[in-house]
Amino acid sequence: MDKLERFIRDNRDLFDEEPPRGHEERFRNKRAPLRRDSFLHRMLPFLRIAGVVLLFFISTLWILEHSGVLAGPATGKKSVYEYQETEHYYLTRINARLSSLENMHFLGDSTQKKILYHELNDMDSLYRELQKELKMNPGDERLLRAMTEYYEIKLEVLNNIIQQLSSLQTKNTKDHGTQTM
Repeated sequence: MDKLERFIRDNRDLFDEEPPRGHEERFRNKRAPLRRDSFLHRMLPFLRIAGVVLLFFISTLWILEHSGVLAGPATGKKSVYEYQETEHYYLTRINARLSSLENMHFLGDSTQKKILYHELNDMDSLYRELQKELKMNPGDERLLRAMTEYYEIKLEVLNNIIQQLSSLQTKNTKDHGTQTM
């Protein structure tokens, strides 16, 4: 460093030149947007804080919405009411299918009928578990959907069984009709 310092001291007059004309004005113009007393510069810390608070608020709302916490009482009651209407519809249809199934004749002995009703009771035990969960978490959309899907599946199963029994009875009736002729 000594050589550099000595060179600067010895050649000081070379470094002490006048700046070109207009230099100070151009320097001020370039510096003007960066002035510390400008409104934007004074508001910058507040804008940063506001941005962080806004980001935190939005992320909190997103988390609450996707976790199901924001499904307030009005939304839950509406869903429960809609579910009750849906439940009434499916119960009416299922009970009608069960009564028509009761009147149908099963081929062979009554063990097939017992097995069928045992399987339907097993399906109902799943539904009772869902009802218990719903009592602990009233208005839970997932449980209401699962219960509706249970009714849809049970109705579909009953429709398929009735359709198959009907086709078997129709086939047997046709077979007996051609044998007697």
